[in-house]
Amino acid sequence: MSRMKLLAAAFTAALMAGGALAAANEPPETKLIAIRKISEAQARAIAFDHGLVHVEEISFLDGRWELAGRDVSGDELVIDLNAKDGSRLR
Repeated sequence: MSRMKLLAAAFTAALMAGGALAAANEPPETKLIAIRKISEAQARAIAFDHGLVHVEEISFLDGRWELAGRDVSGDELVIDLNAKDGSRLR
């Protein structure tokens, strides 16, 4: 292998390794944003469409929005939504 080819291969390998290291060092919040498709406001609107009238707690966990609150009669209601498309999981 010529010296130029060896240098080119080493340079390419260094670039690839640098990109992998940068991705590994991303904060977890950044990775979650890449997974999330619907916003918190959209999740609230979808939950209201499913009978939630008062949100007491909302959280984003494992690719889903979990909303807990009350329905129109005051009963507790928990709704889980797929964060990618807003479909109801529970």
